[in-house]
Amino acid sequence: MSLIATTRRLVLGLGPTGLAIARHLQTLGLKFDLADTRKNLHLKHLAATEFPGVPSYLGPLSSRFLDLYDEVVVSPGIPPTTEGLADTRTELVSDIQLFRRAWPATQPLVAITGTNAKSTVTTLVLNILKADGRDVLGGGNLGPQALDLLPKRKEHSIAVLELSSFQLERTRGLNASVSTCLNMTSDHLDWHGSMAGYHRAKHRIFEGVSAIVVNAEDPLSQPLVPDNTTCIRFSLQSTDFGRFGILVHDNQEWIGLGSDPWMPVADLPIRGRHVVKNTMAAFAICKLLGVKKTISCDVAREFRGLPYRTQECQSARGIRFINDSKGTNVGASKEAMESADPAGHLFLLAGGDSKDAELRDWVVVAQATCSMVFVFGRDRNKLANALGDFAVISETMAEAFDLAVAAANPGDIVLLSPACASLDQFPDYQSRGAYFEKLVRKLNEA
Repeated sequence: MSLIATTRRLVLGLGPTGLAIARHLQTLGLKFDLADTRKNLHLKHLAATEFPGVPSYLGPLSSRFLDLYDEVVVSPGIPPTTEGLADTRTELVSDIQLFRRAWPATQPLVAITGTNAKSTVTTLVLNILKADGRDVLGGGNLGPQALDLLPKRKEHSIAVLELSSFQLERTRGLNASVSTCLNMTSDHLDWHGSMAGYHRAKHRIFEGVSAIVVNAEDPLSQPLVPDNTTCIRFSLQSTDFGRFGILVHDNQEWIGLGSDPWMPVADLPIRGRHVVKNTMAAFAICKLLGVKKTISCDVAREFRGLPYRTQECQSARGIRFINDSKGTNVGASKEAMESADPAGHLFLLAGGDSKDAELRDWVVVAQATCSMVFVFGRDRNKLANALGDFAVISETMAEAFDLAVAAANPGDIVLLSPACASLDQFPDYQSRGAYFEKLVRKLNEA
């Protein structure tokens, strides 16, 4: 649907994304109404203060109410099962759909999704493009809001968006210059209803795409696109034509593209197979945008990742502590376990809200890599039942931490990679990660 002034629009959701949507429509001089499924005085005051004179409706929805509009722009946090949404005849779109309408087709748009690593890869791509002197605007799921980037756009700007499955659920015809789905494992099934629904949402990132970057080791992330679509693949296997991989050069392992060596794996400042794959993905995206390999490699040598993603903490009592609080799903937790590389034993802290994830593959990796798993939080019993005898149950992360420290010896690793969301006991994964760091500091001070 084009931006027609007479179209009746509803902005659904008064969180940060909904407010960005409303600001965008207001800038365009288009009329809209506001709504939120939550009914409280704070939201009512917020709507009246930010958008005086704009009608607002708070509380439960109905399809009859939604049918009054030609278009409903839905914030990503509102699930498809919300009352009224499934039955309405009105077109439901996302903030990313509005962004696509406003972003010129002549300017590059990079779209990055995946169950894991999308913020890391997006940030590395942004850093490389900035080092190359490009005018680049980054946002989306990692912030700032995509629509808030538009006022900053210049004639030669490049947009790099990290997109969640929630945002992609209601986005059609993204027509990105370069798209990638970095990986796909079980996550958010409570929101999408099934793995098939989650897969459909993620793969909307490839609709109308010009070039793709593909994880050659992950069949679920590989798109169905025309055979003539420009493509660069990546994997931890040997390099091949049109594929980043590992080759031996000067008697050491290098990241390479085909027969062309790019940089030694040992030059990356963080260890781990996931780090190598993330770097390859960023290299592939930037190569498709015309960045020289020397610039990409120079930036990768300095990139130390993002907080709470397999981040090494200060050691204590000879024990290493790794903070992967961002490991909020089974896929991320598997990668963290496989990359830990302890001199001794590996002890995992896991737990929280598992989001109805399928645990089987995660359990296989845990049993192969960990000596014990200390489970906590809302779904601790579910995790323990799946893990079997080497699971130790605690109510809180602090209790699990103390038990893990008591079991560990110098050379061992205590890894926080919960495989679960944090909201049962913490405001967010950042708070959970900060609390883990606090526990490590207290251990050092004892």
